[in-house]
Amino acid sequence: MKTDYIGHDRAYQRKRQNPAYAGWNEAASLADDWQNCWQPLIQRKHFPKTGKLLELGCGAGNISIKFAQLGYDVTGVDIASTAINWAIENAAKADVDIAFLLNDVLTLSDIEDESFDLALDGHCFHCIIGEDRTRFLQSAYRILKNNGVLAINTMCNEVPMEADWQENFDPQSRCLMHGDLATRYIGDSNDILREVINAGFRIFTMEVLPPRHSEDLADLQLIATKI
Repeated sequence: MKTDYIGHDRAYQRKRQNPAYAGWNEAASLADDWQNCWQPLIQRKHFPKTGKLLELGCGAGNISIKFAQLGYDVTGVDIASTAINWAIENAAKADVDIAFLLNDVLTLSDIEDESFDLALDGHCFHCIIGEDRTRFLQSAYRILKNNGVLAINTMCNEVPMEADWQENFDPQSRCLMHGDLATRYIGDSNDILREVINAGFRIFTMEVLPPRHSEDLADLQLIATKI
């Protein structure tokens, strides 16, 4: 299927011109996402409380900054140069030390093997399409230390009934389509779990968070370990 991952850079260029946005979303939405998605996940037994953390698809660095403030040694990678520059600026404003790298999450070519304790998907995995999803998971597996942890937070299951969603969703591929471009994969939660297991991970814990409003999607949260 045709993809346009670098198109995220054009989106970040537009968003950075809007003072209401602190990253991919408006500041209030980012704060809500942290409180409702990430804070509960961090509290789970199998989520590492310290260590080297790599955020896959870090965008403007909002999640990376939160984890750095909690004491993690954080690196963030993204394919969009505008996002990386914005993340560096946001980290400087927050007075935290984070390495932000312009890199492709499908290869993580600048990241050494077995160099991180935790790989974190901050809503990047559902932007990865088709066979690239296997490459994404293989790269995460490679850079994790033995018994390292993969934490994923990704959209899943049914799409909202609103016309914009229904008109652009292809139920066969389970992708959102814009013209001939596949932009999001809204997989069945069980299929996503199988992807992770087939990549060599063991699932510690998983939960499907229901949509918070009628135009939202469910999120699959999972914590897995490299075996």
